[in-house]
Amino acid sequence: MTEETPRKTLCIFEDTRYPNFFPLTLNKPVFDLFIGTQTLRSRIVSEFNPDNLWLQCRCYLVEVLVEQESSAETSFSTHVNQSGLEGEVIFINGRLLAFESTFQDLLSGLSDGCVLHKGGVVVAARLSGDTASSFLEYLSTPLSDENMTKVVNEIKRISSGSEEIEGGGEELEIGRGDMEQALQTWAEANGVVLEHTETALLSYYWQLIGENKRCIVDDFQKNPFRGTSPETELFKGVDLINEEDIVIGSEAEIRSGTVLDASEGPIIISDRVRIEPNAIINGPCFIGAGSIIRGGAKIGGGTSIGNACRIGGEVEETIIAPYSNKQHEGFVGHSYIGSWVNIGAGSCNSDLKNNYMKVKAWCSGALKETGRRFLGVVVGDHAKIAINSRINTGTVIGFNSNVLTSGFPPKFVPSFSWSLEPEFEEYDLKSALETAEIMMDRRNEDFSPAMEELFKVIMRFCRQSGHSV
Repeated sequence: MTEETPRKTLCIFEDTRYPNFFPLTLNKPVFDLFIGTQTLRSRIVSEFNPDNLWLQCRCYLVEVLVEQESSAETSFSTHVNQSGLEGEVIFINGRLLAFESTFQDLLSGLSDGCVLHKGGVVVAARLSGDTASSFLEYLSTPLSDENMTKVVNEIKRISSGSEEIEGGGEELEIGRGDMEQALQTWAEANGVVLEHTETALLSYYWQLIGENKRCIVDDFQKNPFRGTSPETELFKGVDLINEEDIVIGSEAEIRSGTVLDASEGPIIISDRVRIEPNAIINGPCFIGAGSIIRGGAKIGGGTSIGNACRIGGEVEETIIAPYSNKQHEGFVGHSYIGSWVNIGAGSCNSDLKNNYMKVKAWCSGALKETGRRFLGVVVGDHAKIAINSRINTGTVIGFNSNVLTSGFPPKFVPSFSWSLEPEFEEYDLKSALETAEIMMDRRNEDFSPAMEELFKVIMRFCRQSGHSV
């Protein structure tokens, strides 16, 4: 009788650093942030190829995440914030940027009954049975709604001192206390070996922008496909430069005068993309399925555009998550644009200070040094930016907010706010829900009751924090 092959179980989890990615992570787990050609979660899953996937995230996100997973087509079963782990489980921090070599080196150095950590921050673990279940409970403790409440209260406390308060030293860590000591206590009680690792994790949202070029190249190298799908139409006058580093999916339409220049990095164009005449696309670049690139657009290297986007004007070294619009002239550079965002005609952001100094940006209630000389705007999901808006270097625009100013808006626009002059106004929840439902319906996506409830929870957290998130 043939012995049955053990099923591979992977658990991807959030940790206490999720506030460092606000507002992008107010409505989604850190591991579902978009980078390269996919999410952080997808990068890890594709490397591990599990039979079972466990996801551990903040409690208030569970219902929407379960709803999304119920319609996803995968070769494995997915469980969100559930118990019942069986057999050997590989735990991976959702902030891991899973390049192939890094991931395989991490797994090969991960022995049974071992937790790899960096200063008490868990990076990975290989555990079984009751120990794995106990560890899952340990990881879930700081992700409760109670601890989210503590997070927003702490952000409010930090931000209430001054708009110009500068952080950069102590990290915002809620619900854990001394993380290394807490992990040591758990390990001793469960007979688990702790080992230190230097494996890097993403710690701030601006690192997503900085690593995007490398992720596009890494994803291209993993992609077995090359060339142009036979179902794709390349019109007369399309110029492919360094064609061996260009992938074009099926039913794409590339119109006359378009230049695809992969001389400085690969270009990946997914299925059903339409590129209108005279657009210029520079690699490394990714354009997601069903997106439209408007005529004359200039897409610079290091840009990722998610599924079902509408993009025009000039874009450079920017991540645009799925279902967002920047249809018209205007510049967006070194930025992260969330999903369901609309950027009005003629709007531009600055991504370099006039004095060439490194940029400070809002993070967890304080202005922090980013270490970056180029940093544009970070825009949370469902935000809207009016026509001819001017956005300053390192500006953060919150979840479901609106920018409506004749001058530069503040460097931090709170979630659920209308940026009006001279002061912010709170965005009416009913209006916000109606707008989100209309925009999603235009892309044939449902605005479900679970999503409506998520909006209400986020609004409650925003009010509690004094709209500092």
